[in-house]
Amino acid sequence: MTKPPSSAPADQYRIVDDPFVLHHRINGAGQGPLTGLRLAVKDLFDVECLPTACGTLDWPGRNQPAVRTAPTVQALIDAGASLVGKTITDELACSLVGTNLHYGTPRNPITPDRVPGGSSSGSAAAVAGGLADLGLGTDTGGSIRIPSLYNRLFGLRPTHGRVSVEGCMELCAPFDTVGLMTRDADTLAAGMAVLMGENTPPTQLPEAEILMASSLFAGLEPRMAELAQAAIDHFGAMCDLSSLPTDAVPALSTACYEAYGVLQGRPIWQAHGPWIERERPRLAPEIEARFRLGGTRSAEDEAHHRQAAEGHLRPISEALEGGVFIVMPTGPTAAPSFAMMQDAGALEEREAVRRQLLGLTAMAPILGVPQIHVPMPDEDGIPRGLSVMGPRGSDLALLGLARAWAAKRP
Repeated sequence: MTKPPSSAPADQYRIVDDPFVLHHRINGAGQGPLTGLRLAVKDLFDVECLPTACGTLDWPGRNQPAVRTAPTVQALIDAGASLVGKTITDELACSLVGTNLHYGTPRNPITPDRVPGGSSSGSAAAVAGGLADLGLGTDTGGSIRIPSLYNRLFGLRPTHGRVSVEGCMELCAPFDTVGLMTRDADTLAAGMAVLMGENTPPTQLPEAEILMASSLFAGLEPRMAELAQAAIDHFGAMCDLSSLPTDAVPALSTACYEAYGVLQGRPIWQAHGPWIERERPRLAPEIEARFRLGGTRSAEDEAHHRQAAEGHLRPISEALEGGVFIVMPTGPTAAPSFAMMQDAGALEEREAVRRQLLGLTAMAPILGVPQIHVPMPDEDGIPRGLSVMGPRGSDLALLGLARAWAAKRP
């Protein structure tokens, strides 16, 4: 059975040392590209004979063991990886913070005073803490990229539809993707090659133009901006790096943030609203409010915001369609501290960070393109990094780029 929620008073910031909701081992099948690696699976994926709670109390699968293992999980096991357990997720995968009112918040192994990022929080913490080598997660609006940023991991949100979502809880079908988080680029490439049905992982830089989305680096926290510039200089030394014109993306982050809330919210309510209305599940108030907000959106709202976002994104989408790769921030800041997240006087600061964060992470989902997070070295020990977004179907090229960059970075 899934580990029962704590009897401690409800507190979404209650830190737990164990990122797993269930410890269960399934040995990898024979010799394969992932033999010897340990796999932690986000508790949204079905594993035969195990429950799937999705980070909540009343999800039907919590007390009904799955009858079939999700194809993604099975593929990794068949390639030699050994499952070691299922991990905590933000409730119903509907947050980027990494907290869970019912099961607790996994401790960030790199910076324990900061949030782990979500919603693939447990898988990220398990890998960062050395309890697993592969962290299987989902990314709808940033749930692989942000935990990777906050836990100093490599992580890939693949092209939408590139990896099967069968046997995984649907959050928002138009944006849901499945990917991995790892401590090094080689392991990420090997694992993602398996998930994408490729025989060998990529090893080379893509032969394509790489642009820097200059305007998106404006407004970053100072240390993030400094490290980003150092990494960009390094990219430039490895390849021909030029800049996407800064005047081509005015107010892009704001437009994407506003559009994403509607474009994600309406499908989420369509998928889960009937269950919420019928069963009245015990959801955290903040999570329930997000779901219900989606129920207020109309088809006209959706069409309007999609058109607006696509207009602002046109310079980027046209560059991607031309085969260009784009360097951009994964997030505007390092992981927020628990102190800031719990400070009643920091509400405006938290909202500003959330708007900036979603404004960046929403771009890849809206466009349906892949994005890879690459961590950067930092003297103060706080994880930071940047991303590269690629054209649809360029997942292997992105993995090759990450491997090349990691092999030569300072």
